[in-house]
Amino acid sequence: MLAPRLRRETVPVSHQVNFQFRRVQLRAGTDGELQALHAVEAPIETERGSNRMPQPLDSYMAFARNLPSQFSDHTWLVETSDDTPIAVGYCWSNAAGDERIMECDVLVRRDRRREGIGTRLMALICEETASAGRSLLTWSTFDPVPAGDAFSRSLAAHAARVNRTSELALSDVDWTMVERWTSAERARELGYSLELVVGAFPEHLRADAATFHHIMQTAPRDGLDAGGVTIDTQFVAELDLALIDSGRSRWSLFVRDAAGACVGGTEVTFEPDDPSTVFQQNTGIDPSHRGIGLAKWVKAAMLERIRDERPEVRLVRTGNALSNAPMLAVNDALGFRLVSMSTDWQAQVNDLLHTTRSISPPVHRRR
Repeated sequence: MLAPRLRRETVPVSHQVNFQFRRVQLRAGTDGELQALHAVEAPIETERGSNRMPQPLDSYMAFARNLPSQFSDHTWLVETSDDTPIAVGYCWSNAAGDERIMECDVLVRRDRRREGIGTRLMALICEETASAGRSLLTWSTFDPVPAGDAFSRSLAAHAARVNRTSELALSDVDWTMVERWTSAERARELGYSLELVVGAFPEHLRADAATFHHIMQTAPRDGLDAGGVTIDTQFVAELDLALIDSGRSRWSLFVRDAAGACVGGTEVTFEPDDPSTVFQQNTGIDPSHRGIGLAKWVKAAMLERIRDERPEVRLVRTGNALSNAPMLAVNDALGFRLVSMSTDWQAQVNDLLHTTRSISPPVHRRR
């Protein structure tokens, strides 16, 4: 049985070339649609220096089809008249997050930029956001791709937070200092302890994983107008399913107080196609338990485990808000070095609708 033909939205860009804007999906996308999305996204994420790419196609498809249910799914694929994919637009909301916000991403192949494609995609994203009753759009750009910064400024968006990506070469680590941090004499005297979780969280630890997530909501937001994201154990389980099906693995190290409550932790992930690099994800301590070296202890303990159990690892990569001075101080002491910067942008949807309509003509749709 043939699948129904999806509606195409065609934008005349010149007298010679037509671009087709097509609504597709991640969760329910066909193999061909996901392959086309990946064909656009993979080289651009590599250009950005992202942690996520280059990601094998099978991992990408597994992640897409296991997108947790709390995230909405709105995707546009842009193709030339001969069906060559050249751009993608995404937007998604989080049912557990701020009800005003829609997040988005616009990716245009390098050789197709400055032709108005990104602006037209943003216009479609704005229309979807407005129809969903959300008023704020948020997205990120990456310094290795200056076109993203220029595009955001052309939309009169607000640069709300600046982040840095850093790398640590394990060969440069001062392991004597790390050992000193892991001694954590004061913390141990007060009854604190560490608990390692390898892979998916067992059911009895999912509440602790949610607690750790909520502790991370205390990280700096700077100029981002955004409320917190509140998750539950079901969401934790869905995230774990997506992690496993995409071929990734994770180590989590919880910090527990004398009563056994989770008061922070750290986590790292491993990509199956890049065994030499570890991706340092969240590290955070509950504000009422800061100031006694818990962050140093837990990060140092994780580094020792990586060194001892993953000898193939050469680099650890992480990202932090530039304003997060306490965590940057810990990372700098460990030897992390800046490799790139990124910016989180935000704008009112009504303002963006006005701007995109003034920059480029509306999308002409053909059924």
